[in-house]
Amino acid sequence: MTMRLKKTGLRASLLGLATVAALGGAALAQDRTELGFATSSSGGTGYMYAVAVATVVNEDSPDLKITPFPSAGVVENDRLLRGDEAQLILHTGGQAYSSYRGEGKYPSAFTDLRAIMPIYASLVQMIVPKELESKTPGELKGKRVGLGEPGSSANTYVRQVLKAEGVNDGDYDARPNSLTEQVAGVRDGNLDALTTVMGSGAPALQDLATSRNVRWLSVSPETLTAVMGMNPPGAVVPVTIPAGTYAQQDDNVQTFGVPIWIMARADLPDAAVTQIITRFLGNMDRAREVHPIVNGTTKDFVAGATPPVQWHPAAAAALSEMGYSTLPFSQ
Repeated sequence: MTMRLKKTGLRASLLGLATVAALGGAALAQDRTELGFATSSSGGTGYMYAVAVATVVNEDSPDLKITPFPSAGVVENDRLLRGDEAQLILHTGGQAYSSYRGEGKYPSAFTDLRAIMPIYASLVQMIVPKELESKTPGELKGKRVGLGEPGSSANTYVRQVLKAEGVNDGDYDARPNSLTEQVAGVRDGNLDALTTVMGSGAPALQDLATSRNVRWLSVSPETLTAVMGMNPPGAVVPVTIPAGTYAQQDDNVQTFGVPIWIMARADLPDAAVTQIITRFLGNMDRAREVHPIVNGTTKDFVAGATPPVQWHPAAAAALSEMGYSTLPFSQ
């Protein structure tokens, strides 16, 4: 399912020889770098964002091909990148910070992890049936709560929200289900709360809001402050989901966002990094046709994103060329 990086150094030579043996010399008539892109669940906006990136880059590039594929979340993405089973990944700032330093879920420091660019803030969203009495995350004690798959951002950040409101692991029936399973569970009455971390207006959530009477839970300022204290600087930012974003959503929803980054290894060729950034940012109108989530990649968002790991050598220069300011990396 994943694609291997081709045409770089010794690895390129070995892959080139293997290709000649299998397909004949004609297969090498045109060199092309192929990159597997590990993203998020197939119903998530992270996956759709990656599709938008791949579409505009691939259409405009004869020598670079990006193939996005769904995954169980950023922890899996990190593992795939470490093992060269993916060459591009989506990562959250907080998890990338931990991976780079070998903390938490990461047994060793991934010092080769590099930032390509921040793309948007994926939002913590907690959705319950409208008839459920629970009005706050703290009132989900004893309830059947979907948490997202192990290793997903939702499984991490939603548990932090619950902990901040006095609901600890074991105080509720945790269901580490995929987004698709959670949507079905809420719709069928088998789940009391769906939780996810994804972009505003995600199709899967739009569909749920039109097929079931549901409402969104807000995160209080006090809870947000507590969650920010559980994470490194810049890992979470306050966000409002405007009223009317979803069917039945009559009021603003206060929550927080997790900045999402495209990341790679330090050995990803400079030319590939430059092409990804310049071709994507130079074709935003086309990218919006694929998915409007790309509207989250604003100059203000990029300029305000604190890099949790070192920039790839070519990334900051390419962003600057496109008119995007960046913050420096700080240990």
